[in-house]
Amino acid sequence: MRRLHNILGLALLILLLPGCSPVAAVNTAGKPVTTPARGPVTQGNGNLAVLAGKLKAANRAPVTIVQFGDSHTAADLFSGEMRRLLQAQYGDGGIGLVSATPVPGTRYEQVILKTAKRQWELVSARNQQSTQFPLGGYLSVPLAAKPSVRIEAREPSTQRYRVSALYQARESTSLLLSDSRSQNRRLLAATAGQWRFGPMVNNLGLPLDLTLDSRPGTVLGGWYLQGQKNAGVIYSALGINGARLDVQNKWQPGWESTLKSLRPDLVILAYGTNEAFDDTLDLNLYQAQLEQTLERLRRDLPRAVLLIIGPPDSIKHRKAQSCAARQPQPLAAVVRIQREAARQANALFWDWQAYMGGPCSIAAWQAQGLARGDLVHLSADGYRKSAAGLYDYLRTQLNLQ
Repeated sequence: MRRLHNILGLALLILLLPGCSPVAAVNTAGKPVTTPARGPVTQGNGNLAVLAGKLKAANRAPVTIVQFGDSHTAADLFSGEMRRLLQAQYGDGGIGLVSATPVPGTRYEQVILKTAKRQWELVSARNQQSTQFPLGGYLSVPLAAKPSVRIEAREPSTQRYRVSALYQARESTSLLLSDSRSQNRRLLAATAGQWRFGPMVNNLGLPLDLTLDSRPGTVLGGWYLQGQKNAGVIYSALGINGARLDVQNKWQPGWESTLKSLRPDLVILAYGTNEAFDDTLDLNLYQAQLEQTLERLRRDLPRAVLLIIGPPDSIKHRKAQSCAARQPQPLAAVVRIQREAARQANALFWDWQAYMGGPCSIAAWQAQGLARGDLVHLSADGYRKSAAGLYDYLRTQLNLQ
């Protein structure tokens, strides 16, 4: 009976959570620590010189990267290798934003999230409807009075972090953060239906236990883990299995304010595979959506570099005679639209399919153990090889070779 009551409460919560004001969507007092914002600059070279300068000075101030994408991002193998390469060169600034609770089919390269059964309900923008989804697209709704989450490191590490919760709260509540050295309790103030980052808690190690003092109307959107030194590269991988670019339309209006509060220096859009597998894709509509997304990002983040990663090569019809017939029918058009949209927006475009060798090259990658048998996804080695290619491309564009 209690389980039924909780589920009914969850459904009511999703329906009743209030809307968001784009201006006040983030509590500036509790947002992740970053360097002070500067005014807009001319987009002469797409801010490449700005990003190059920040990477060169990353030992003194953080460089923030946010990657949005589909299953290629959700596995955090491709983005995880990018994070490793950048942090090896420019310093480890932290893991960035991760979901509040475990998401089936999603992993993080550096951490594992664990929860007890029947403490949380996950609501995903992948296959559920709500206008309350935060940046990233996952709601974690408490089903117990004091639900907890444990964040563990995949590999032993002495790294210390500054940690903040992305949350909504109808009334004020509190969060207890406990590691091997200390316990810290922080107030999570009521947010009036807006998404906020809670107070940053300093000098925390992993494993880390986070226990929420649940109140009606409290939901979590994620945890932000930034290195204690406030320097180096922070790389957030926000991927949803099966996602297309328009998944962002399902997020609560004002989610861009959460993104702006992170002050990203590089924003990556890594969608396209699921669009390409839709034979009924409206190419004109897709083009308009992509152009509008880039225009909005340019307006909201005038000093950031924008990068579109094209979809990797894939095969849909294995038994077809020609390469063109084996490919997803809209794939070539999706790549063409992305390339042109990037050009018009003064954004970077990395052609993943071309890097792999062009149309139908995934068959050769699969034969070499670099792609999985579905001829859509890559193996861990394939994603790491691809990340090395993107890393070299980015450093070349930034004149950092």
